[in-house]
Amino acid sequence: MKSRVIGLAFAALVTAAPAQAAWPERPIRVVVPFAAGGSSDQMGRVFTRAIDENKLLPQPVNIFNVTGHYSVGSRQIKDATGDGYSYLLIHIALMGGEASGVMDFGYRDFKAVAATGDFCLTPVVRTDSPFQSLKELLEAARKAPDTISFGVNIAAINHMAALLMQQTTPGAAFRYVQVGGGAENFRALIGGHTQAGVLSGAEFVSFRGDGRIRALGYTGPMRHPALPEIPSLKELGYDVEFCVANWWFAPKSTPQATVDAFADALEKAQRTDYVQRELANRLFAPIFKRGAELDRDLDTTWKRIEPIAKMATKK
Repeated sequence: MKSRVIGLAFAALVTAAPAQAAWPERPIRVVVPFAAGGSSDQMGRVFTRAIDENKLLPQPVNIFNVTGHYSVGSRQIKDATGDGYSYLLIHIALMGGEASGVMDFGYRDFKAVAATGDFCLTPVVRTDSPFQSLKELLEAARKAPDTISFGVNIAAINHMAALLMQQTTPGAAFRYVQVGGGAENFRALIGGHTQAGVLSGAEFVSFRGDGRIRALGYTGPMRHPALPEIPSLKELGYDVEFCVANWWFAPKSTPQATVDAFADALEKAQRTDYVQRELANRLFAPIFKRGAELDRDLDTTWKRIEPIAKMATKK
Protein backbone atom coordinates (compact mmCIF):
# COMPACT_ATOMS: atom_id res chain seq x y z
CA MET A 1 0.00 0.00 0.00
CA LYS A 2 2.84 2.37 0.93
CA SER A 3 4.59 1.80 -2.41
CA ARG A 4 1.35 2.50 -4.24
CA VAL A 5 0.97 5.86 -2.46
CA ILE A 6 4.56 6.81 -3.33
CA GLY A 7 3.96 5.84 -6.96
CA LEU A 8 0.80 7.94 -7.14
CA ALA A 9 2.60 10.90 -5.59
CA PHE A 10 5.44 10.64 -8.13
CA ALA A 11 2.95 10.44 -10.97
CA ALA A 12 1.23 13.56 -9.67
CA LEU A 13 4.54 15.44 -9.60
CA VAL A 14 5.35 14.43 -13.17
CA THR A 15 1.90 15.50 -14.32
CA ALA A 16 2.22 18.82 -12.52
CA ALA A 17 5.67 19.59 -13.97
CA PRO A 18 5.50 22.33 -16.62
CA ALA A 19 5.97 21.23 -20.23
CA GLN A 20 9.20 22.28 -21.91
CA ALA A 21 8.68 25.63 -23.60
CA ALA A 22 8.54 25.57 -27.37
CA TRP A 23 11.34 27.21 -29.35
CA PRO A 24 11.76 30.12 -29.77
CA GLU A 25 11.23 31.83 -26.42
CA ARG A 26 13.28 34.93 -27.28
CA PRO A 27 14.44 36.86 -30.39
CA ILE A 28 16.69 35.07 -32.87
CA ARG A 29 20.01 36.55 -34.00
CA VAL A 30 21.27 36.16 -37.59
CA VAL A 31 24.82 37.38 -38.17
CA VAL A 32 25.62 38.71 -41.64
CA PRO A 33 29.43 39.04 -41.67
CA PHE A 34 29.35 41.94 -44.13
CA ALA A 35 28.27 45.58 -44.07
CA ALA A 36 24.62 46.56 -44.48
CA GLY A 37 23.48 46.87 -48.09
CA GLY A 38 25.31 43.88 -49.57
CA SER A 39 23.67 40.87 -51.16
CA SER A 40 23.61 38.71 -48.02
CA ASP A 41 22.29 41.60 -45.97
CA GLN A 42 19.53 42.24 -48.51
CA MET A 43 18.63 38.55 -48.55
CA GLY A 44 18.52 38.35 -44.77
CA ARG A 45 16.33 41.42 -44.34
CA VAL A 46 13.83 40.24 -46.95
CA PHE A 47 13.42 36.86 -45.27
CA THR A 48 13.33 38.15 -41.70
CA ARG A 49 10.72 40.73 -42.62
CA ALA A 50 8.55 38.03 -44.19
CA ILE A 51 8.92 35.83 -41.12
CA ASP A 52 7.96 38.65 -38.77
CA GLU A 53 5.11 40.15 -40.81
CA ASN A 54 3.53 36.74 -41.47
CA LYS A 55 4.09 35.58 -37.87
CA LEU A 56 5.87 32.46 -39.04
CA LEU A 57 7.69 32.38 -35.70
CA PRO A 58 6.46 33.71 -32.33
CA GLN A 59 9.64 35.77 -31.84
CA PRO A 60 11.39 38.32 -34.12
CA VAL A 61 14.42 37.42 -36.23
CA ASN A 62 17.04 40.17 -36.20
CA ILE A 63 19.96 40.81 -38.55
CA PHE A 64 23.31 41.80 -37.03
CA ASN A 65 25.99 43.08 -39.42
CA VAL A 66 29.55 42.26 -38.36
CA THR A 67 31.97 44.25 -40.50
CA GLY A 68 35.65 43.74 -41.16
CA HIS A 69 36.77 40.43 -42.62
CA TYR A 70 33.92 37.95 -42.92
CA SER A 71 35.82 35.44 -40.81
CA VAL A 72 35.06 37.54 -37.70
CA GLY A 73 31.27 37.22 -37.84
CA SER A 74 31.49 33.63 -39.08
CA ARG A 75 33.63 32.63 -36.12
CA GLN A 76 31.20 34.27 -33.72
CA ILE A 77 28.48 31.88 -34.84
CA LYS A 78 30.78 28.86 -35.04
CA ASP A 79 31.70 29.42 -31.40
CA ALA A 80 28.18 30.36 -30.27
CA THR A 81 26.06 28.16 -28.03
CA GLY A 82 23.94 25.82 -30.12
CA ASP A 83 20.70 26.83 -28.46
CA GLY A 84 18.78 27.71 -31.61
CA TYR A 85 19.10 31.47 -31.24
CA SER A 86 22.23 32.18 -33.30
CA TYR A 87 22.60 31.75 -37.07
CA LEU A 88 24.98 32.76 -39.84
CA LEU A 89 23.98 34.02 -43.29
CA ILE A 90 26.86 33.86 -45.75
CA HIS A 91 27.77 32.59 -49.21
CA ILE A 92 30.69 30.87 -50.89
CA ALA A 93 33.11 33.16 -49.06
CA LEU A 94 32.96 30.63 -46.22
CA MET A 95 34.52 28.02 -48.50
CA GLY A 96 36.91 30.52 -50.02
CA GLY A 97 38.26 31.42 -46.62
CA GLU A 98 38.88 27.80 -45.71
CA ALA A 99 40.39 26.72 -49.04
CA SER A 100 42.72 29.70 -49.21
CA GLY A 101 43.94 29.24 -45.65
CA VAL A 102 42.55 32.60 -44.55
CA MET A 103 40.37 30.74 -42.01
CA ASP A 104 41.02 27.58 -40.01
CA PHE A 105 37.38 26.45 -40.17
CA GLY A 106 34.74 25.97 -42.84
CA TYR A 107 31.24 24.84 -43.70
CA ARG A 108 31.67 21.43 -42.06
CA ASP A 109 32.04 23.19 -38.70
CA PHE A 110 28.41 24.32 -38.86
CA LYS A 111 25.04 22.68 -39.23
CA ALA A 112 23.49 23.64 -42.57
CA VAL A 113 19.97 25.07 -42.40
CA ALA A 114 19.02 26.22 -45.90
CA ALA A 115 20.22 27.71 -49.19
CA THR A 116 18.26 30.64 -50.61
CA GLY A 117 18.54 33.01 -53.55
CA ASP A 118 21.14 32.14 -56.16
CA PHE A 119 22.83 35.25 -57.59
CA CYS A 120 25.42 36.19 -60.21
CA LEU A 121 27.92 39.04 -60.37
CA THR A 122 28.89 42.15 -62.29
CA PRO A 123 32.44 43.52 -62.63
CA VAL A 124 32.19 47.30 -62.28
CA VAL A 125 34.17 50.53 -62.68
CA ARG A 126 33.29 54.16 -62.07
CA THR A 127 31.30 55.82 -64.82
CA ASP A 128 34.25 58.14 -65.52
CA SER A 129 36.73 55.25 -65.72
CA PRO A 130 39.00 55.15 -68.78
CA PHE A 131 38.20 51.43 -69.12
CA GLN A 132 35.20 51.20 -71.41
CA SER A 133 35.08 47.40 -71.50
CA LEU A 134 36.27 44.32 -69.63
CA LYS A 135 38.74 43.73 -72.44
CA GLU A 136 40.30 47.16 -71.88
CA LEU A 137 40.52 46.54 -68.13
CA LEU A 138 42.19 43.15 -68.59
CA GLU A 139 44.57 44.49 -71.23
CA ALA A 140 45.65 47.25 -68.86
CA ALA A 141 46.27 44.64 -66.17
CA ARG A 142 48.36 42.67 -68.67
CA LYS A 143 50.44 45.58 -69.88
CA ALA A 144 51.08 46.90 -66.37
CA PRO A 145 50.67 44.00 -63.92
CA ASP A 146 49.85 44.76 -60.29
CA THR A 147 48.99 48.39 -60.97
CA ILE A 148 45.19 48.29 -61.42
CA SER A 149 43.70 48.43 -57.91
CA PHE A 150 40.85 45.94 -57.58
CA GLY A 151 38.72 46.00 -54.43
CA VAL A 152 38.01 42.60 -52.88
CA ASN A 153 37.25 40.73 -49.70
CA ILE A 154 40.18 38.32 -49.63
CA ALA A 155 39.06 34.82 -50.71
CA ALA A 156 35.41 35.91 -50.91
CA ILE A 157 33.24 35.88 -54.02
CA ASN A 158 34.42 39.22 -55.40
CA HIS A 159 38.03 38.05 -55.11
CA MET A 160 37.32 34.67 -56.73
CA ALA A 161 35.37 36.32 -59.55
CA ALA A 162 38.28 38.70 -60.20
CA LEU A 163 40.72 35.79 -60.27
CA LEU A 164 38.55 33.93 -62.77
CA MET A 165 38.47 36.97 -65.04
CA GLN A 166 42.18 37.58 -64.61
CA GLN A 167 42.92 34.00 -65.71
CA THR A 168 41.30 34.61 -69.09
CA THR A 169 44.12 36.96 -70.11
CA PRO A 170 47.62 35.47 -69.74
CA GLY A 171 49.95 37.85 -67.97
CA ALA A 172 47.18 39.97 -66.47
CA ALA A 173 47.46 40.67 -62.74
CA PHE A 174 45.33 43.03 -60.68
CA ARG A 175 46.55 44.64 -57.47
CA TYR A 176 44.06 43.30 -54.98
CA VAL A 177 43.05 45.61 -52.15
CA GLN A 178 41.27 44.27 -49.07
CA VAL A 179 38.10 46.36 -48.89
CA GLY A 180 35.21 44.12 -47.86
CA GLY A 181 31.85 43.13 -49.28
CA GLY A 182 29.68 44.80 -51.88
CA ALA A 183 28.66 47.91 -49.93
CA GLU A 184 32.25 48.61 -48.91
CA ASN A 185 33.50 48.00 -52.45
CA PHE A 186 30.99 50.44 -53.84
CA ARG A 187 32.16 53.13 -51.43
CA ALA A 188 35.82 52.43 -52.16
CA LEU A 189 35.19 52.60 -55.91
CA ILE A 190 33.24 55.85 -55.99
CA GLY A 191 35.67 57.33 -53.48
CA GLY A 192 38.57 56.73 -55.85
CA HIS A 193 40.34 54.28 -53.56
CA THR A 194 40.03 51.46 -56.10
CA GLN A 195 39.72 51.34 -59.89
CA ALA A 196 37.54 48.25 -60.28
CA GLY A 197 35.45 45.83 -58.27
CA VAL A 198 32.77 43.16 -58.41
CA LEU A 199 29.19 43.52 -57.16
CA SER A 200 26.36 41.05 -57.11
CA GLY A 201 23.50 41.75 -59.48
CA ALA A 202 21.41 42.84 -56.48
CA GLU A 203 24.12 45.22 -55.28
CA PHE A 204 24.54 46.70 -58.73
CA VAL A 205 20.80 47.35 -59.02
CA SER A 206 20.84 48.92 -55.56
CA PHE A 207 23.88 51.15 -56.06
CA ARG A 208 23.61 52.23 -59.70
CA GLY A 209 20.81 54.71 -59.10
CA ASP A 210 23.00 57.81 -58.96
CA GLY A 211 24.88 56.86 -62.12
CA ARG A 212 28.36 56.68 -60.60
CA ILE A 213 29.16 53.08 -61.58
CA ARG A 214 29.13 51.14 -64.81
CA ALA A 215 28.96 47.37 -65.32
CA LEU A 216 31.41 45.63 -67.65
CA GLY A 217 29.62 42.30 -67.85
CA TYR A 218 27.55 39.68 -66.06
CA THR A 219 28.78 36.31 -64.77
CA GLY A 220 25.51 34.45 -65.37
CA PRO A 221 25.15 31.96 -68.22
CA MET A 222 23.37 34.62 -70.28
CA ARG A 223 22.14 38.20 -69.98
CA HIS A 224 19.74 38.76 -67.10
CA PRO A 225 16.27 39.89 -68.24
CA ALA A 226 16.41 42.76 -65.74
CA LEU A 227 19.78 43.92 -67.08
CA PRO A 228 19.38 43.40 -70.83
CA GLU A 229 22.03 46.00 -71.66
CA ILE A 230 24.80 44.07 -69.84
CA PRO A 231 26.33 41.19 -71.82
CA SER A 232 27.36 37.96 -70.13
CA LEU A 233 31.08 37.28 -69.90
CA LYS A 234 30.57 34.27 -72.15
CA GLU A 235 28.97 36.51 -74.74
CA LEU A 236 32.07 38.72 -74.53
CA GLY A 237 34.26 35.70 -75.26
CA TYR A 238 35.39 34.86 -71.71
CA ASP A 239 34.76 31.35 -70.40
CA VAL A 240 33.59 32.55 -67.00
CA GLU A 241 30.32 31.64 -65.31
CA PHE A 242 30.11 32.28 -61.59
CA CYS A 243 26.87 32.35 -59.58
CA VAL A 244 26.41 31.47 -55.92
CA ALA A 245 23.72 30.98 -53.28
CA ASN A 246 23.23 32.42 -49.82
CA TRP A 247 23.60 29.83 -47.05
CA TRP A 248 22.05 29.83 -43.58
CA PHE A 249 24.06 27.97 -40.94
CA ALA A 250 23.70 27.18 -37.24
CA PRO A 251 26.36 26.27 -34.67
CA LYS A 252 27.27 22.60 -34.96
CA SER A 253 25.69 21.67 -31.61
CA THR A 254 22.26 23.10 -32.46
CA PRO A 255 19.53 20.43 -32.08
CA GLN A 256 18.35 19.14 -35.45
CA ALA A 257 14.72 19.71 -34.49
CA THR A 258 15.46 23.42 -34.00
CA VAL A 259 17.37 23.62 -37.27
CA ASP A 260 14.43 22.00 -39.04
CA ALA A 261 11.98 24.43 -37.41
CA PHE A 262 14.00 27.44 -38.57
CA ALA A 263 14.29 25.93 -42.07
CA ASP A 264 10.50 25.51 -42.07
CA ALA A 265 10.08 29.21 -41.32
CA LEU A 266 12.49 30.18 -44.10
CA GLU A 267 10.74 27.89 -46.58
CA LYS A 268 7.33 29.32 -45.70
CA ALA A 269 8.75 32.83 -46.01
CA GLN A 270 10.05 32.08 -49.50
CA ARG A 271 6.57 31.09 -50.62
CA THR A 272 5.12 34.50 -49.72
CA ASP A 273 4.34 36.94 -52.50
CA TYR A 274 6.56 39.54 -50.83
CA VAL A 275 9.68 37.37 -50.89
CA GLN A 276 9.03 36.16 -54.43
CA ARG A 277 8.65 39.77 -55.59
CA GLU A 278 11.74 40.97 -53.73
CA LEU A 279 13.89 38.13 -55.02
CA ALA A 280 12.89 39.01 -58.58
CA ASN A 281 13.50 42.72 -58.03
CA ARG A 282 16.97 42.03 -56.60
CA LEU A 283 17.96 39.54 -59.31
CA PHE A 284 18.02 36.51 -56.98
CA ALA A 285 16.92 33.19 -58.46
CA PRO A 286 14.26 31.71 -56.11
CA ILE A 287 16.08 28.51 -55.16
CA PHE A 288 15.51 26.76 -51.82
CA LYS A 289 17.49 23.77 -50.58
CA ARG A 290 17.63 22.03 -47.23
CA GLY A 291 18.44 18.66 -45.69
CA ALA A 292 20.24 16.01 -47.72
CA GLU A 293 19.90 18.00 -50.94
CA LEU A 294 21.68 20.96 -49.35
CA ASP A 295 24.41 18.76 -47.86
CA ARG A 296 25.13 17.25 -51.28
CA ASP A 297 25.16 20.68 -52.89
CA LEU A 298 27.63 22.01 -50.32
CA ASP A 299 30.02 19.11 -50.92
CA THR A 300 29.75 19.54 -54.71
CA THR A 301 30.34 23.28 -54.45
CA TRP A 302 33.42 22.70 -52.27
CA LYS A 303 35.00 20.47 -54.92
CA ARG A 304 34.36 23.12 -57.57
CA ILE A 305 35.50 26.15 -55.61
CA GLU A 306 38.50 24.81 -53.67
CA PRO A 307 41.02 25.10 -56.54
CA ILE A 308 39.84 28.62 -57.38
CA ALA A 309 40.04 29.81 -53.79
CA LYS A 310 43.56 28.46 -53.37
CA MET A 311 44.69 31.06 -55.91
CA ALA A 312 43.53 33.85 -53.61
CA THR A 313 46.66 33.84 -51.46
CA LYS A 314 49.21 32.99 -54.15
CA LYS A 315 51.80 35.65 -54.79
